[in-house]
Amino acid sequence: MFKTVIFDFDGTLVYSRSLAIQLFNDFADKYGYKKIRDDEVQYLSTLSIPNRLKALKCPMYKLPMLLIDMKKKYKRDVVTLGCVDGIREVLRDLKKHGLTIGILSSNYEENIKSFLDSNKIDNFDFVYTASNIFGKDKAILRLMKEKGITPSEMLYIGDELRDIEACNKIHVPCAAVTWGFEAEELLISANPQYIIHEPVQICNIIKECST
Repeated sequence: MFKTVIFDFDGTLVYSRSLAIQLFNDFADKYGYKKIRDDEVQYLSTLSIPNRLKALKCPMYKLPMLLIDMKKKYKRDVVTLGCVDGIREVLRDLKKHGLTIGILSSNYEENIKSFLDSNKIDNFDFVYTASNIFGKDKAILRLMKEKGITPSEMLYIGDELRDIEACNKIHVPCAAVTWGFEAEELLISANPQYIIHEPVQICNIIKECST
């Protein structure tokens, strides 16, 4: 039985792909990589982050500083982003049934809280951030230890290949959403426990695992 549901932020709770692409392109000249064209978005969504960066001629070693720059600029525009359709109702339903719900993200906590405040979302019990984009398994383990959560009691919900890989590494059930950054075929290739096409399915999973 799941007692805690942890959500990724970007692409899972919030429609932020367009802003992420815009910010990535804004720093193309500074870091010397290719900008993302509109006609490339679908193809790039089928690639893992390392392969995506390779296609855009952006070396991996530049990623940490690039992400810092992007997240600083993100703060200015985060309040303009929209919540994923149906998520508000799901959050209310999860709380109604007594679940603990939190956010784990590599974005800055102040960016996440600015979004939650501007959208009047107050359902979350905590926001937990991880600075390393590829270290989510370690961040999830720290979170579970801090909150006293066992793997079988927690459902992690994300939109990227790295989310699934992190959860599989530490045996945490993962639900991958198809409305985020990465293509469904890429997500399926990592063998998540669940594939979700619309938010209401999250509630269905919780109810099925409670019977």
